[in-house]
Amino acid sequence: MVEITDLTKKELKKLKIDDLTHLFMDTINEQTQKLIEGIEYLTKEDFDNFTKNLNHVLETKTELDIKKTFEAKIFKSKLMFSKADRLKVFGKINDIKDIGEFLAHKMLLYKVLFPDEEFKLKLELILKSLRQITMNLVDAVKTIGTDLERAHEICEYIKEERRKMRIEEWDLLERLWNYDMDYLSRTFLYLKELIEGIKTLANHIKNFAEYIQFLATKYFYFK
Repeated sequence: MVEITDLTKKELKKLKIDDLTHLFMDTINEQTQKLIEGIEYLTKEDFDNFTKNLNHVLETKTELDIKKTFEAKIFKSKLMFSKADRLKVFGKINDIKDIGEFLAHKMLLYKVLFPDEEFKLKLELILKSLRQITMNLVDAVKTIGTDLERAHEICEYIKEERRKMRIEEWDLLERLWNYDMDYLSRTFLYLKELIEGIKTLANHIKNFAEYIQFLATKYFYFK
């Protein structure tokens, strides 16, 4: 994998549109993994590493040069048939960054303590699934240009894993509502918004996977 830190703006301009898309995906995914790892640190009440990881998500802007280079190159390209689809894929990758940043900002507002160990364990299972579907999405984005059937298959796995996640998320929300606590307390509101933030990110990944499946079907007939 090419690291953005290894590339100057001049070198970025030499990359093809697909290479820039893959590099952008890798860069955003690295930040997403930092976010997930940060939440895992929170379940362990390791607040120093939790804060460090989430600040990394908020402060890292290495993707901006890739984004600017991609936009300039796609604007000048003659890929009339696929240009709109490539722009939409790139935009959906960028949305992952936006959702992650929003969640990171909210999580840094308050130092939460979890109600019990069972809540932590259930949250960790959800995070494990989130990590799986984000990594699978990276593979799907990189595969769509070379193996349409494989990309479609990967996305089917993402959708299936997302269905399992939803059950776990609702179980965790139900558990949260059944605790004997003030529903307007900062702890309750924080944990509720944490679960909903994870749901938002996971839903976006699932919707992104469905769009990749749409592209795989669309371009399969033009092979």
